[in-house]
Amino acid sequence: MKFLKTISVEEFKNILNSISKIVTDEELVSLEDSFNRIISRDLPSNINVPHFRKSRMDGYAVIAEDTFGAEEDNLIELELIETIQAGDIPQKELNKGQCSYVATGAAIPENSNGIVMVEFSDKQENNVLISNAITPGTHVIEIGHDVKKGDVIVKKNTLIDLATIGILASCGIKEVSVYKKPIVSLISTGNELVSQDIKELDIGKIYDINSIVLKKAIENTGVQVNFLGVVKDEYEDLKNSMDNVLENSDIIILSGGTSKGEGDLGPRVLEDYNDIEILIHGVKIKPGKPMIFAKLKKKLLFILPGYPTSALSCFYVFIDNFLRKMSGYPLRERFSKEIEVGERIYSTVGRHEFKAVKIQEVDGKKRIFPIKTGSEAISTMFYADGYIEIDELESIIERGDNRRVYFF
Repeated sequence: MKFLKTISVEEFKNILNSISKIVTDEELVSLEDSFNRIISRDLPSNINVPHFRKSRMDGYAVIAEDTFGAEEDNLIELELIETIQAGDIPQKELNKGQCSYVATGAAIPENSNGIVMVEFSDKQENNVLISNAITPGTHVIEIGHDVKKGDVIVKKNTLIDLATIGILASCGIKEVSVYKKPIVSLISTGNELVSQDIKELDIGKIYDINSIVLKKAIENTGVQVNFLGVVKDEYEDLKNSMDNVLENSDIIILSGGTSKGEGDLGPRVLEDYNDIEILIHGVKIKPGKPMIFAKLKKKLLFILPGYPTSALSCFYVFIDNFLRKMSGYPLRERFSKEIEVGERIYSTVGRHEFKAVKIQEVDGKKRIFPIKTGSEAISTMFYADGYIEIDELESIIERGDNRRVYFF
């Protein structure tokens, strides 16, 4: 077993990238509940969208050939036979020399093949004077313009966003087959931890932060979180919790219990599983060096440091994208931007560093500045807008350099 043999951040990321995506079953969900889920099969449309010819704008439905030659000094007169609002069914078919008023999105009458904008018309009682010639098809939305019946609307493995829900709704689809979310169980450990229900803290006790913050961070990656609460630093308690979550989880995340200290039971509990494969125990990252990654048959296990800043930094650098790949969510790089460094930033050579930063506007330009509290300070993340990663061989980032900021 690789206890406390530290590896580089890139080595750890390569190991995580080599892990195959978890294959989950399908389930049928309502369209309303399908937001941010992954389509599990190609989805064809049962209808044309639109299923009738309609007007792109307010105007007059005409037979385009009737307008040929119309100009400002050569007005063409057409008979107005009907007014059609959105949702109305046209009642009259156009004949030569006739027109119907149509609102934006309204169905156009039979025989019409173009729309003259109201700006190029002058209504006089039951007649309309046209001052602009159009060609067939002008401002007409044809049947199936958006979606044709039988066409695949959304392909398998697509993330359903708001635009996707919109087009599915337009096709009359009420239910969608999606992949079930990978299940991630979260355990927070420590005798010093108490819940927010406790009104007065005893000496030595602290409120549990990791379970709340990590739970929300994990949910944000598109997986299902099963939170087991706080487990005391007692061997039997932790072992029983581990036994339970291994039965009904794909991935387990444990916060606390990663270092050499006698009170950290994580490594001791792991050793008691016959099929355990501890791949990592120690990464050259600051903060968060003593994190653990292990495999137990098809189950994956992360054990994070106990300090909230250390736990969250390890989560963002390693686990966030890993879970996003498993769920099909967009990777963190989508929520990042290169910004100029506002002051010199120092780093420890030999440790890849997660550096929390704040963004301030200086002389009309946004710049990043380091948060100077340590991993033990709860306020570090509170005052930060995001973080940058500093390579283990970098000791200084100069003012004026551009660095990619990942936002929380």
